[in-house]
Amino acid sequence: ATTLMAIITNRGGEPASDVHASLGLPKGVRVVGDSGIGVAKLAYGDSVTWRWKVIADKPLSGVATLHVWAANAKPAFRSTRLSFTPRVKLPKAGYVPPPNPVRGKYEVGVYYFPGWKTASQWMPILNYPERKPVLGWYREGDPEVADWHIKWAVEHGITFFVYDWYWVKGARQLEHALHDGYFKARYRNLLKFCLLWANHNPPKSSSLEDCIAVTRFWIEHYFRRPEYLTIDGKPVVIIFSMNRLEEDLGTNEDVRAAFNAMREECIKAGLRGLYIIACVDGAGSAIVASLQGYDAVTAYNWPALGMDPNTGRASFDSLIDAYRRNWEEISTRSPIPLLLPISGGWDSRPWHGEGALVRYGRTPENFKRHLQDARRMLDDKRFKGKLLPMVLIEAWNEWGEGSYIEPHAEFGFYYLDAIREVFTKARKKHVDLTPSDVGLGSYDVPLPALYKTAWEFERDEEGWENTMGMTDVSAADGMLRALTNTGDPAFFGPPVRIRAGDFPFVHIRMRLRKGDSAAFKDTGQLFWSTTTLPESESTSIRFEVIGDGRWHEYVLPVHENIRWRGIVTRLRFDPCAQPGVKVEVDFIRLKKPDGLENG
Repeated sequence: ATTLMAIITNRGGEPASDVHASLGLPKGVRVVGDSGIGVAKLAYGDSVTWRWKVIADKPLSGVATLHVWAANAKPAFRSTRLSFTPRVKLPKAGYVPPPNPVRGKYEVGVYYFPGWKTASQWMPILNYPERKPVLGWYREGDPEVADWHIKWAVEHGITFFVYDWYWVKGARQLEHALHDGYFKARYRNLLKFCLLWANHNPPKSSSLEDCIAVTRFWIEHYFRRPEYLTIDGKPVVIIFSMNRLEEDLGTNEDVRAAFNAMREECIKAGLRGLYIIACVDGAGSAIVASLQGYDAVTAYNWPALGMDPNTGRASFDSLIDAYRRNWEEISTRSPIPLLLPISGGWDSRPWHGEGALVRYGRTPENFKRHLQDARRMLDDKRFKGKLLPMVLIEAWNEWGEGSYIEPHAEFGFYYLDAIREVFTKARKKHVDLTPSDVGLGSYDVPLPALYKTAWEFERDEEGWENTMGMTDVSAADGMLRALTNTGDPAFFGPPVRIRAGDFPFVHIRMRLRKGDSAAFKDTGQLFWSTTTLPESESTSIRFEVIGDGRWHEYVLPVHENIRWRGIVTRLRFDPCAQPGVKVEVDFIRLKKPDGLENG
């Protein structure tokens, strides 16, 4: 048995009336209860969630089709694949069952985005139920969650994870998956790891001194670990933004000098050096000249490759051919070897709304074709010496970008199965265990009350603990506190479900101070996302803030922005726009038209 879920949203300007749906199922699958469902009215921006429990008479695969119609709208159709497998009969386990690793002749790496610790981080994905992980909306950083990830990875031929890692002049964030999860995992010795320095930092945040400082941090905390990935005995680091280093340090020669200093730090620490890989963006011929000082070249993702820039939509099939051509071009022109990057897809609507770039039609079958292209190129003697003997897939869990291979609701383990089939000689037939098979779980983060409209911070952060550009985040003495460390600090609120028209104002009480500096004026900003609009400059309001160490109240007329409409799903609050500011927030409240505040 399983549950099918459909989220129906009115994205037009008028209310939809008499909305109904019917579900078509493959032979041998039936609905428990009534398959017809409906609602009399659905206002603009409103959503309704419908669920059907379905049962299969025996193991089978097929397609379910949903037909949705309204009295004043065109009908819509959606389909999804169903696969019912035999139930695994195992006793309850005390912990994640030990993995049974398989591997082939090539190393297979996967990027890992550590962005899934809190309910507010998962909130944008909830409207895309096909992306729901098999582990649920899990609490990333739990060692047991990390061990499930390790088990599933190594049982399908994956040999290392590349953790997205963030450093801005010593300030770090999103370390939980690596430090609290992987480092404390029971099976970490089975899976290597390395770092992608996600240095898409503010301008002027890189320097020779900072490059040396970050290298010393890596040596102290990562490079001496036995699980750390090396090439030629040297620890591997991938640099996300070549441009950031070039623009901040000055020239390619200055970058080379910084890399030499970083390598020297490693040698002084008793290591064999440092293997630095460049992440490049776009067509191969445009980037070859900038590769001085690097040991190899790869990419994070090329989502727009081979796409008409005016459309923003293209098939995943066309991406496969474009990737292959770009691999060949770079490997032919590059003075250093290529680590073949592989795309897990791209559909960033959870982050960027309906205007997002989308590669539609991604399936396990065409992902397997993409992998086979890479395998053939690695096996081709013409490219010997031009390619590293490994591939790197983006990504394990980029749920917001739509690039993910971690087992999930729509395709289960099929993407991992494709890796196992292409890159190992292990038997195709195997059993993939899940927590429910062995009586473990749940790992879900607790979801807060979605209808909350005021936050007083009397006991804790109340879901506002997800931040960027801040340190020392806490709730104490009835206040939300933090210290900014970049020019773009932000608090991200918990998931909410608020009808915008009911609350035309947002009321904030806050005080700012900057050490012993004189009072200052700056700009604060409140962002929001809705069921139909992503968080952006257009869904925000700016206001002047005062930093004099005194309490100030700000009443923001959000209703004056025409995009404050529909159902608000999250708030983001930027208290100022400079580093070194101590922030204390007494409350954040939405106000009704009559001025009465709801809690």
